[in-house]
Amino acid sequence: MRSRRTASVGPTPARRRGPAPALIIAIIVVLLVVCWVFGRGCGGNQEAKLNDQLRQYTDLANKLITRSATVGAQFETLRNGVKQVSRDDAARQLQSMVDLCKQISHDASLINVPSKATTLQPLLQTSFEQRTGGVDRYRSALLDVLDKKNSTAAITTMSQGLLGLVVSDTMMASFRTNLQDKLNAAKFGFEKVADSVYMPKTDEAVEAGVREYVNSISGVETGNELHGVAVIGLSTAPARVDKTSSGISILPYSKTFTVKVSVQNQGNQEEDDVAVVATLNVDPNGTQQKKTQKITRLKAGETTTMVFEDLLPATGTSKENLLKVTAGPVPNEKKTDNNTMEVDFIMRDDTGATTTTTPTQ
Repeated sequence: MRSRRTASVGPTPARRRGPAPALIIAIIVVLLVVCWVFGRGCGGNQEAKLNDQLRQYTDLANKLITRSATVGAQFETLRNGVKQVSRDDAARQLQSMVDLCKQISHDASLINVPSKATTLQPLLQTSFEQRTGGVDRYRSALLDVLDKKNSTAAITTMSQGLLGLVVSDTMMASFRTNLQDKLNAAKFGFEKVADSVYMPKTDEAVEAGVREYVNSISGVETGNELHGVAVIGLSTAPARVDKTSSGISILPYSKTFTVKVSVQNQGNQEEDDVAVVATLNVDPNGTQQKKTQKITRLKAGETTTMVFEDLLPATGTSKENLLKVTAGPVPNEKKTDNNTMEVDFIMRDDTGATTTTTPTQ
C-alpha cells in the first residue's frame, strides 16, 4: 500500500518581482537629465569637449598675441622716434625685441592644438615667425644706416623686413577672423581673440616710403625731388654686320626682328607707368609703325630692359629704316635730351639682291 505525501502547512512563498515600472522610468529620466546637463545631451558630449578645447586654445593664443602686441608697440615707438636714441641704445632695444619675438614663436609651437584649430595654427605660427624676421631685418638695415654704410642696400633690406611685418599682420587678421567664427559657432562668442598690428601703414614699408624714412634719419633733404628717365641702351637682333659709307648700319636678312631697350631712372624718385615708345619709319614711302610698352615701376637709380618683337623693317638696300625709341618724359622731368635714342639701318633681303619688301599696316 502506497504512502501518501502530506503537504506542508503554511503560506505559499511569494514570487520574486523586479523594480516597479514607475521606478525604472524615474531612473531613465534622471539619467537623461544628467547627460543633458553635463554633455548637452548624450550625443553632444564629444562636441562639447571639442568646443571647450577650442576655448582653452583661444586663451593660450590670446596670451601669446598680447605678448606680441607689447613688442609691436615697442617697435613702433622706436621706429618713429629713432632719431632721439643713440645708435647703441637702438641696437640694444631691437635685439631685445628680436629675442622676444623668437621666444613667442617658440612658445606658440608648444601649444596643444585641438582638432578645431588645426587649420588656424599655421597662420598664428607663421605670423610670429614673420615678425621675428621682419624686426631682425629692420634692425640690421637701421644699424647700417646709422653706421653710414651702403644706404641703397639698407633701404632694400629694411623694406623687405617691413613688408614681412605687413604679411604678418595680414596672417594675424586672418587667424583672428577665422578663430572668432569658430568660437561663435561653438556658442563662445563672448570669448574675443586678441589683436596685434606691427605695420598699420603699408605705404611706409615699400621702398619709396623707406627711402624717405632713411633720408630723414640721415639728414638728407627730401624736398629736392629730381625726376628723369633716360634710354641708355638700344640694340637690334639681328645686329649690325657692316655699315655704308654714310654710316648707316647694315643688318643681315632675318625673318624675325627684335629691339632691346635699356631705360634708367636717373632721378631720386620712384617713377610709375613710364611709357616707352618704339617708332619705325621707312624711307621712302613706308608706313610708320609705332609700339608702346609701359614700365610699371622704376625705382631711383634702377635700370630695366624692354623687348619689342612686333616691328617689321623693310628689306633691300634701297630702303632705309629709321628706328627711334623714347622713354617718358615723366611728370616734372626737366632734362629730356637723353630720353630718345635712334638707329638708322638697312636690312638685306633674303637673296642678297636689291629687291625690296616694304611692310604695310
